[in-house]
Amino acid sequence: MLRSNRMYDICFRAMQGLPLPVRSLTRLLVESVMARLICTHAVIVCSYVWMSNHVHMQIISQDIADFTHFHERLKKQLTDLLKRLVSITHLNLWEKRTSVPEVLDLRAAIRRIVYTYLNPVRAGIVSSIDHYQGCNTWSDFLAAPASIDSFVEKEVPWIKATDIPPLSQENPGLPEERRAIREINDKAQGRSTFKLRVYPFRWLKAFGVTRPEQIERIRALIIQMVRDGEKKLAPRKEPNRRLDGFVVTDRYKPKKRERRIFMFASTKARRLKHLLEYRHFCRICDACYELMKQGVKQIPWPRECFIPPAPKLCNVF
Repeated sequence: MLRSNRMYDICFRAMQGLPLPVRSLTRLLVESVMARLICTHAVIVCSYVWMSNHVHMQIISQDIADFTHFHERLKKQLTDLLKRLVSITHLNLWEKRTSVPEVLDLRAAIRRIVYTYLNPVRAGIVSSIDHYQGCNTWSDFLAAPASIDSFVEKEVPWIKATDIPPLSQENPGLPEERRAIREINDKAQGRSTFKLRVYPFRWLKAFGVTRPEQIERIRALIIQMVRDGEKKLAPRKEPNRRLDGFVVTDRYKPKKRERRIFMFASTKARRLKHLLEYRHFCRICDACYELMKQGVKQIPWPRECFIPPAPKLCNVF
């Protein structure tokens, strides 16, 4: 059950490998795809951190169908660019299902933002999010004015798969990477550009927080929680795996997750309330589908659902 103007926490992972290393070339490709999709889909991106094999992203949905298309096309277009980059004709890269839990209250939302920005530190890549060179919105979060409507935007090129020169190896040297970036930018010249726009505080509107002084207090709280988390995580050892190459083989496999998260809430009562709402929603959808099987045309489907195709009402033979 997806609802408009709510905050969602998107996460999708590679099934194997480390296809998105922390490199300038990766950042260029990711930002190009994201900017193009944001311009054509009714979503508001608030924050994100891209890791080598997964992403954490907080989004406000404006249209449920567009919202679903956004994260599926994001995976598809990144896969197409990576196939060209590493000279692979077929690549089944991402897990089939994207985790898209709704964030139900302000406290849970703050925790998700903090969790996202602590990801590189938790992985042992850096000691602070300030030093993380991968695709992220931490500097935007720090610099944006304390307003619901404030945004930070960056102009990025429209990159096509044919613009990308294949790499000579999975872990290219810096000269080869720079040559690839120059060639991509040269081929993209004269083509339309897109603005990668991020609204660092729009997610607060979903929880009734709109005044600048409230926003500033919440920003200060998140910064403090991130700093406290960095101090706790700092003693951890560096990960014993390569993070600088475009590894799309099975040299690294993420651990199997035992459960899938459908919502984030700070209290058990809030989670149970949401579950009851979801069960009621499912009962309405079941009743509507029964009407559809009877041939009824005007059916009051819930606004949040994806209407299924009508079943066959008779045998064709």
